[in-house]
Amino acid sequence: MKVSEWAEIRRLAEVEKLSQRAIVRRLHCCDKTVKKALGMDRPPDETCRPPRGSILDPFKPKIDALLAKYPELSAVRVLEEIRKEPDGYRGQVSVVRQYLRQVRPDRRRVYQEVHYEPGQALQVDWGECGSVQVGATKRKVSVFVAALCYSRLLFIEFTLSQRKAEFYRSLVHALEFFGGSPRQIIFDNLKAAVLNGSGRQACLHPEFLALCGHFYLEPIACPRRDPESKGLVEASVRYVKGNALAGRDDELSRFEDYVRLGATWRDGVANVRLHQTTKERPLDRFEKERSLLRPLPVLAFDTDEVVSAVVNSHARVHFDGNRYSVPADLARKTVMVRACATQLRVLFQGAEVARHTRSYDRGQVICLSDHQLDALQKRRRLRAHDIEEAFDALGPQARQFHLQLCRRPVKTAVHLRRLMNLVRLYGRAEVVAACARANEYQTYDAAYVETILLQERRRRELPSPTLVRPQRAELIPETDLEEPDPAAYDRLCDPDQEPKDE
Repeated sequence: MKVSEWAEIRRLAEVEKLSQRAIVRRLHCCDKTVKKALGMDRPPDETCRPPRGSILDPFKPKIDALLAKYPELSAVRVLEEIRKEPDGYRGQVSVVRQYLRQVRPDRRRVYQEVHYEPGQALQVDWGECGSVQVGATKRKVSVFVAALCYSRLLFIEFTLSQRKAEFYRSLVHALEFFGGSPRQIIFDNLKAAVLNGSGRQACLHPEFLALCGHFYLEPIACPRRDPESKGLVEASVRYVKGNALAGRDDELSRFEDYVRLGATWRDGVANVRLHQTTKERPLDRFEKERSLLRPLPVLAFDTDEVVSAVVNSHARVHFDGNRYSVPADLARKTVMVRACATQLRVLFQGAEVARHTRSYDRGQVICLSDHQLDALQKRRRLRAHDIEEAFDALGPQARQFHLQLCRRPVKTAVHLRRLMNLVRLYGRAEVVAACARANEYQTYDAAYVETILLQERRRRELPSPTLVRPQRAELIPETDLEEPDPAAYDRLCDPDQEPKDE
């Protein structure tokens, strides 16, 4: 008998003054049940009822024997074993699973709640956030999440890779955002931090140890495949994916959209919400922790990615899927490449020889015009070396004109020689100005430059310059030359023909 049934029978009898027969008709129950309920002063104890029999009872000894021999045997395999006999078990697997949960001990971990003091620890981790189109390449987007364990204050930064330099750079940005460093940093088996091993036996990366030493951090590596040991930041990564990124596919078409969202969502939502565990806003709780963080060192930590590279025969260095130009003199030599988030620098023997804007596209060739022009000059075996160097020495406008001229199907040396004659005739300043206008109109021809010079002279009402004559002009009319005879060339076509006597 249920407690609810007992209570209703008593109410009908005492309040509504119904007879036992009327109660039986009202509740559609047995008269013995009504008589028993009216004779009970206390509600029935449902827990004391004897357990009902199960269809699995005849097979439980066999199941116990199987588990004794194979403790990890699954419910499906147990079902197969007890169905082998002709009179075997014919029930559902759910009954078997329920019995196994009763008799098999629970081997899942029991976790202990960890309490962190203000300024004690920082947890960091990566999260994958899909992909985005960068130029002609589709690149994966990752989010770096750092969470202070006491205040739950979050720092997030979206990146296009999880490279070692990106991890170090993001970590430094997080410490700068917090305005200080805690005593410990907790991380998992990151390649940027752990070379081999895990947990207490982890062999840490020397560059990561240098970063920890710079900011006075005690590194604590989590065991492998144990995300619960840094569950605070694991939950923060899920929070970023489920709150900041969910439902924003139309808003996040470019990587710049991720960067903008990271700052606005972090300051406007994540750090001002009422935290479910602490029941305080992380920003308010951080005020108790701020003074206990160690001040950051005055000397900044270098987070540039530094790699050694060999310049190929085209005077290019490869980095992150792209090729960057260097001076042609460095072809086939070893240089040092330093890359930050926005720039890439190439150094040779300690001196900077090239600086480029870093590209996050793939398969691109980033080339400076001076490097390209230098490479074109050195590519030729036979070249008018002196005249090319003299023209390039006129300035950047001249070098730009020379570079574009090399791309045209013309004889570059002929045009340069003509332009140098114009320099002697009009002067360097006027020719350079005319080349600049030619670059502006993208018309690369010596005749066009000369036309510009003549038009400028006419606009300024200046006389056209005259060519320099020989010092002994009187010798020119005294020079007698024979009239050319085209018949003389017939001998080249018919060598057997004898020349006619004069």
